[in-house]
Amino acid sequence: MRALISRYQGDLISGMTTAVVALPLALAFGIASGAGAAAGLYAAIFAGFVASLCGGSEVQVSGPTGAMTVILVGIINEHGIAGMLAAGAIAGLLQLMIGFMGLGRLIKYLPQQVISGFTNGIAVIIFLSQVETALNNPIVASATIAAIFVARLFAKKVPAALVGLTVGISVNALFVHTAHVVGDLPFTMPVPSLPLLPLEVVNSLMLPAFTICLLGSIEALLSAEVGDALTGQNHDADRELIGQGLGNIVSALVGGVPITGAIARTAVNAKAGGRTRLSGMIHSVTLLLIILLFREQAQAIPLAALAAILMATAIEMVDWESLTRMYRASWSYTATLLVTMVLTVTHDLVVGVAAGCLTAVCFVIADLAHYPAISLHSDGGDRRHSAPGEAGVNVLRLRGPLYFIGVQGVLEQIMVTTTHRTHLLDFSAVAMIDDSAALVLKEQMEKLAARGIHLFIGGVSGDPLSTFARLGMLNRKGRRRICKDLHVAMERALAKVDAPPKPATRGSVVMAGQDAACSSL
Repeated sequence: MRALISRYQGDLISGMTTAVVALPLALAFGIASGAGAAAGLYAAIFAGFVASLCGGSEVQVSGPTGAMTVILVGIINEHGIAGMLAAGAIAGLLQLMIGFMGLGRLIKYLPQQVISGFTNGIAVIIFLSQVETALNNPIVASATIAAIFVARLFAKKVPAALVGLTVGISVNALFVHTAHVVGDLPFTMPVPSLPLLPLEVVNSLMLPAFTICLLGSIEALLSAEVGDALTGQNHDADRELIGQGLGNIVSALVGGVPITGAIARTAVNAKAGGRTRLSGMIHSVTLLLIILLFREQAQAIPLAALAAILMATAIEMVDWESLTRMYRASWSYTATLLVTMVLTVTHDLVVGVAAGCLTAVCFVIADLAHYPAISLHSDGGDRRHSAPGEAGVNVLRLRGPLYFIGVQGVLEQIMVTTTHRTHLLDFSAVAMIDDSAALVLKEQMEKLAARGIHLFIGGVSGDPLSTFARLGMLNRKGRRRICKDLHVAMERALAKVDAPPKPATRGSVVMAGQDAACSSL
C-alpha cells in the first residue's frame, strides 16, 4: 500500500490541489449559466471523472468553463434546463462520432487568429455578463478581484481563485452581510435520467448541440496541448473527444451542465505533479468530498464574489498577445481575428468561427492565385555526423507558400521520422509564409525541443524573413535556429547532432491562442 501511494503521490497531491481550484469555478459557472450551482458541481464531479477515465490526455481536467457558459445562457433562456440537458447529450453523441471517425486531428487546422478571435470574444461576453451581479455588492466584488490579482503577483503557488473567494467571504461576513448568496444547495447523489422532449423540440436543439460540440472539442484539444507542453506527453485527439463525449452524456444524465477541457485547471494539475489520468479522477472525488463535508459553508458564498472570480477569469482568458500583435501583423491576420471576435460577441460562437474560417480561406485562396502549392521533399541529410540512434540531419525541402495547414503537415512528418532527432527546414524555395503558420511554427518548436527534437530553418529570405522579423522570431535565441544561409543552418544542425544529449526538461506552458517563451527561438 505504501509503495502504491508513493508511486502515485504526485497524482494524489495534484488531484486534491486542482479540486480546491475547481470548487469556486464549478459553482460560479453553474450559477452563471442559469442551471444552478448544483449543475456545475455535478458536471465537475461526475462528468469530469468519466472524461479523465476515458479521455486521451493523461493530465486533462474537465468541467464547466467560462466559454461553455456563454453558450448555455442562450440555450437555457430559449429551451429551459431540460433543453440544455438534451443539447448536452446530443453534443456528446456528436463528439463520440467525431472521435470514432478519427476526425479529431482536423480541429488542429483552425487558424490561430480564429482561435484568438473567439477566445477574446467569449472573454468579453463573460466579463460583461457578470457586471450587474458584481455591482449588487461592489465592496465584496472589489475585494475579491483585488485579492485575486495580488495573489497572482505575490503568491503564485497559491490558487488565486481560492484566495479571492476567501477574502470575499470574509469581507461579506465582517462588513456587508449581503443576502445575495449561493443559498440552498440541494446536492444529493443524482439518479441518472434524461427528459423526454417532443421531436420538434429535439430538432430545434441540433444547432445548439453542434455549437456545444464545436466549442467543447476545440477547447478540450487546446487544453490537452497545454498538458502535453507541461509534461512532455502526447495526447490522443480522437480518444480525448470520445472521453469528452462520454462525459457530456453522463453530465446530461445526472443534471449537470456540458463540460470541456479546462485549460487553467489542466495547467494546475500538471504543474502540481499530475502525470496520469488518476489525477483528474482524484480531482473529481476530492471535489465530491469537499461539497459533502462543507456544503453549509458553500451556501454562504456571496454571488458578487463568484461574479468577481468570473470577471478575473475573463481578463485572464484574453489573448493580449494577439491584440498587441495586430499592429505589426499582416492586415489579413488582423481582419480575420477582428471578424471572428466581433461576430462572436454580437451573434454567437458558430457564426464567429464560421465567418473567421471563411475569411481566412478567402485570404489563402487569394494568395494561392499568385503562388504555387507547397510540396515536401525529405531526404536523410548529411550523414557524416551521427549520434547513437540517429542518422544525421533530416532535411525537409519546402516549395511554394506555407500556410497554417502546411506547417501542421511539416510537423506531422517530423514527428513520424523516428530515426532523426535533428531536422532542417530548407526555406530556399519558400515564397511566403503567413502569420498564423509562423506563429504555429514558433510555438511548436518548444514542444519539440522538450522531447529532444531539434529544428533548424535555413535559406530564409524575402517574405518569410520579413514575417519572422515582424513577429519577433529573430531575437537572440532565434538567430541560432533561423538562418539566412542554408549552409550555416546545416553546420549548426550537425553540431547539435554531435552534442551530448541533455536531460529532458519540462516544457513551458503554451496557453490556448497565446505565444509562450520559446527556448528554441
